[in-house]
Amino acid sequence: MIVPVRWQVLNKEETAMVKGGMAGTLCRQDDLPGPINEFVELASPGSKEEHLYRSLQYINNKLDYIIDQLHSKAMESQTNQDDIIEISASGLKFITKEHLDTNTLLKMNLIMPGTFQYQMDLIAEVLRVEDKDNGFVIAARIIQIDEDARDSIVSVVFQKQRNDIRKKKLGQEDNNVD
Repeated sequence: MIVPVRWQVLNKEETAMVKGGMAGTLCRQDDLPGPINEFVELASPGSKEEHLYRSLQYINNKLDYIIDQLHSKAMESQTNQDDIIEISASGLKFITKEHLDTNTLLKMNLIMPGTFQYQMDLIAEVLRVEDKDNGFVIAARIIQIDEDARDSIVSVVFQKQRNDIRKKKLGQEDNNVD
């Protein structure tokens, strides 16, 4: 699974905030529930209304992402765009042309298709840097992430694993038929 990501190295002030336990202030906060969120909470679990409200919530999150992308065009010169090639609830790997030192702190904004969260911010620390072709594979530990975003990552990873297992089983069954 490849996940698009924008990232930037934290400056000295931001790094000091992270080391001082204030990493959460650097990430996008969604503390104010919107009206759709309130409807989702009031709907009976598993009802048609809940499914409708969750669909509207998903569309709303995508629209928020589009608006944010249009609004953040000015920041593009300060950020790098790459692809995450591995992700879990606690860490990730991505490929980049930029060399990073270990222990470097990064602010990352990623797109997680197939989730209600869709766009999420996190703070990560570079653990390893490996040379690869004309770039580097960066392994990083997630040190700050919203718990809903972490849950979304876990959900997508498990769904991908289930799909991979199904494909493998179907491939084995096809081979046994011959």
